[in-house]
Formats: sequence, C-alpha cells, structure tokens
Amino acid sequence: MQPQSPEAWAGIARLRTMTASDAAWLAEAQRVAGQNLPARQEVLLRYAIGKYFDDLKDFEQAFLSYRRANELTRQYRAPHEQRQLKQAVDLITQRYDAHWLSQAGAAAASSNRPVFIVGMLRSGTSLAEQILASHPQVFGAGELTFWPTASSANEPLGKLADSYLRLLAQLSPDAARVIDKMPGNFLHLGLIHAALPNARIIHMRRNPIDTCLSIYFQHFEANHSYASDLQDLAHAYGEYLRVMQHWRSTLPEQTILDVPYEGLVEDQEGWSRKMLDFIALPWDSRCLAFERTERTVITASKWQVRQKISRASVERWRHYQRFVGPLRGLLPPDQPD
Repeated sequence: MQPQSPEAWAGIARLRTMTASDAAWLAEAQRVAGQNLPARQEVLLRYAIGKYFDDLKDFEQAFLSYRRANELTRQYRAPHEQRQLKQAVDLITQRYDAHWLSQAGAAAASSNRPVFIVGMLRSGTSLAEQILASHPQVFGAGELTFWPTASSANEPLGKLADSYLRLLAQLSPDAARVIDKMPGNFLHLGLIHAALPNARIIHMRRNPIDTCLSIYFQHFEANHSYASDLQDLAHAYGEYLRVMQHWRSTLPEQTILDVPYEGLVEDQEGWSRKMLDFIALPWDSRCLAFERTERTVITASKWQVRQKISRASVERWRHYQRFVGPLRGLLPPDQPD
C-alpha cells in the first residue's frame, strides 16, 4: 500500500467494521487528510474517518467527519437544482397519466421475466436483490442503465420492450426471473409498465431519515447532486414520494409490492416469501442464507449484502437526531421524533 495514498487508507475502513484497535489507522488517516490534499482526495478519507467513529459509536465525531466530507464534495460538484428536479417530476406525472397508459398498451410485450427493485438509494434495494437472487430460478442483473436511457430515446414501446428482453436474455438465457435493481427506475415506472405490463415491481421503503442519513454518509458520484446537503436530501425525498404516489394512483394495484426495510429485517422469511409469491416463484430456503450466495455485486452496499441480516441500521438516525434538522419534516405525523 502506498503510505500517502488517501484512496488506500480510505479503502481499509470500507472493508470491515472498525474497532478501538484501529487507533493507529485513525491517526494515519487523519495525518494524511491534514496534508492540504485536493478536495477529491481528502473527501474519501473524511467519509472513512466518519465510518470509523460511527463504528465506535462516537456519533458526534462521526457526524462532524461526514459533514466535512460533504462540504468538500460540494466544492467540486455542480450544485443541486431543486427547481429542476421538481419540474422533471411535474413532467413525468403529467405525461405518464392514466389516459396515456390506457392508450399505450397495444405494443406491450407479455414477458414476466423482468423484476424491478426500486426505491431511494440506501433503502434496502441491494438486500432485496441479494435475497431473491439466492433463489435458483432468479438472476440478479444489478443496476442496469437501460430505462434511464430509454426514457429520453423516444422509441416505440414495442422496440423498447424487445431490446430490453434481448438484454436480459444476454445476461441470463435461462433464469425464470431477472432482477433489474436500478433504484432510480422509480422515475420510469410508467414507461416500464406500458412496455412490460407483466413485469413486477418491488418498491423498498425505509424510514426517511435513516435513508437520507445513509445517503449523506456515503460517497456518491455527481449524478446524485442532492446527496451532500440535508436540505437538498429532504427535497429530493419529497419528490420521490410524490412520483411514487402518482404511480400508485395510475398503475394497476398488483403491479407494485411495497416492502418495508424494517419489516424485512424483522421478519426476513415472511417478507422473502411475500416477494417470491409476488413474482410467482415457489419458496426456496436458500433465500434465508443470502450472505452465502456467490455473485458479483456492484453497489455502494456491496460489503453489507455479504453480511447476515442485522437490525443495526433500523432507527439509526436517533444517534444523530441533534444534527438531522431539515430531515425531521419527512417523518410521518404519527411517528414520534
């Protein structure tokens, strides 16, 4: 390992749970971070130092490190435009309304192979995919970029459906179900349903503050411009809720299954059975040992999905409640803060 490499030092913290015995790592990471690094390099260490303190349950120091990481991120990332996001959701809800969906079905494909897992980032989509991909008749394809690209392509629905099904066939020629775990496909569910009306959509829901803080504590690429500011996160989450409410009011009820992350953690078998039943597959006990499933995982959650299911992330935000300010308004009225 290069002794001065911020990437190498940060990578250590991402691989495992840190403990008090890693004090030497902390000292070196802080030393390297204090050497007037470019923001893009220092930011990796600040996220890693935040994780160190979070693992050791020093939540104040953890949040200070995460806040510094996000301040650095905003130095080189284009600012988030709340108005632009609102306008994008306005256009989606106006274009893909009940009338459009009623007219669009003629060119649809009848395949029931595709299964979509959607939700906000850090809402449990990777966990749900790993559980289902442990079933012998399911292939987990990861986060496919097809529908975000297709939404602006203006191609006929039949052509989109055929192209997508060919892609799935290339990825897995024989699996009964293929999972597309692109969380942001929640923006494109109208188009997806119009092209593939027999596809099933699993929507992961998680406590909104837990979700937003988990995003804030993670280093994401530039296309998630809202991720480094709590007010922007609160706004983006509200727009996500708005577009999902639109799909619930326009798509057939049997199209979407809402799965609560907290429920899945509390009753893994019960909710795993519900998900398999929803995609019309029989129960298989291998889904209970998902952490043993050998498959390539490319996601910010790749370390977590190799671990056994844990309640540690449920109500995690309460450790940080003095810092969450703008996020408090996301709590349902009947949930105590």
